Amino acid sequence: MTACTPNKNKAFFNRPWRGYFLLFYFLILSFSGWSQDDSRPKVGLVLSGGGAKGLAHIGALKVIEEAGIEIDYIGGTSMGAIVGALYASGYSAQQLDSIFYALDLTELIQDKVPRGAKTFYEKDDDERYALGLPFDGFKVSFPQAFSGGQNIYNELVRLLYHVKDVQDFSKLPIPFLCIATDVESGEGILLDQGYLPEAITASGTFPSLFEPMEIDGRVLIDGGVVNNFPVDEIRALGADIIIGVDVQHGLSSRDELGSATEILLQINNYRTVRDMKEKKDKVDLYIHPEMELIR
Repeated sequence: MTACTPNKNKAFFNRPWRGYFLLFYFLILSFSGWSQDDSRPKVGLVLSGGGAKGLAHIGALKVIEEAGIEIDYIGGTSMGAIVGALYASGYSAQQLDSIFYALDLTELIQDKVPRGAKTFYEKDDDERYALGLPFDGFKVSFPQAFSGGQNIYNELVRLLYHVKDVQDFSKLPIPFLCIATDVESGEGILLDQGYLPEAITASGTFPSLFEPMEIDGRVLIDGGVVNNFPVDEIRALGADIIIGVDVQHGLSSRDELGSATEILLQINNYRTVRDMKEKKDKVDLYIHPEMELIR
């Protein structure tokens, strides 16, 4: 597939993916097979997880809009859930491009409090210590994860404020669902109602990087652990045609596994890579960008 190199190390695609128009031409032909007496076929969109590379979904959304394809259902996992939920809430692809381009993802992940909100002593500590260790009583312990995810959650609350009262995700401008994993049972959890920022944050809480999130008594982590591409769930909503955008990582070589997080990602990818061989045959239009071009 065709891809564009992001500007300034950002995975945002500011020029359309011309190579996809041939694929959308095939999709348009499939629409023409429906008689005038039939209602328009319902189109579902599935967005995979894939870490920061999941922002490549925005490029696919731009091309979908340019092709005049109307999306009726959206499902996603992890970063695909975040991008999908924002699009389902009413943002256009161009608006999403602008929003994410302006964000500093490193600052959001690190959960740093803005310097202007800190006391003199907190500012001094920041300059001397790279890592803070929590205390439990009088015993020092290690953080549960690299990030509590609070800054990301706060940003999602802000961006989704206009749909804060929508508890049933089928009532969003575009019906939406996402997947998380119950850390105790290993069960995939379908999230299609509740508080939208909580649901998509839970879907993207990658183990060791973010702390798990508790929703309705369940402790949830990244949905990609069990279901990184919820195509069956979107088909069940009534989609006649499904577009799938797959930006998940492939398996890495030993030379690329330089940290504990990368090894955990590799372990998680054993299942997702295997499952994708079957799932990609369930979509009508499968888009898999050349992720190695994204630096």
